[in-house]
Amino acid sequence: MNVSALTLRSKRSQRVVGDAHLRFQLTGDVYAVLAMQQVQEVLVLPAHRLTSMPNMPACVLGLMNRRSHVFWVVDLAQLLGIPGPSTNRQQYNIIIIRVGQVSLAVTVHQVDGMSWLSSNEIQPPPSHLTSDMATYLRGYVVQNQQVFLVISAESIVQSAVLHHHSPN
Repeated sequence: MNVSALTLRSKRSQRVVGDAHLRFQLTGDVYAVLAMQQVQEVLVLPAHRLTSMPNMPACVLGLMNRRSHVFWVVDLAQLLGIPGPSTNRQQYNIIIIRVGQVSLAVTVHQVDGMSWLSSNEIQPPPSHLTSDMATYLRGYVVQNQQVFLVISAESIVQSAVLHHHSPN
């Protein structure tokens, strides 16, 4: 057997370690990941397809219709208390998350791709974070000298802010 055949075989036998996560930017300088098993779809939504709703928390941008389903659209950075650019945009980068039977659309600054993370790579949320933000995190990871917040889709969907119906 020649060396190139051995190299090819060893590359085939290498397995990706960890679970797939969607990598994105919450703002221009805050990065995060979300477990792919809770990501239903990623899309770009023109702003005119978003219907605003009165008397909702500031992080709730409105409603959208996608494939005959209506979704609440939430500014994820604003829900987490991260200051970001104005919500007056021409289009939104949307991630539709699903936890059990509940789906929710969240806006992010930009979707960047995929990462594979093993659970032992995830560190607990840093103590300097506000308790409001830490509520929505599983922790954080460092990859290629970049810090990524690990978002908990369950905590987002169950957020008291989203289940409270008076304006903020």
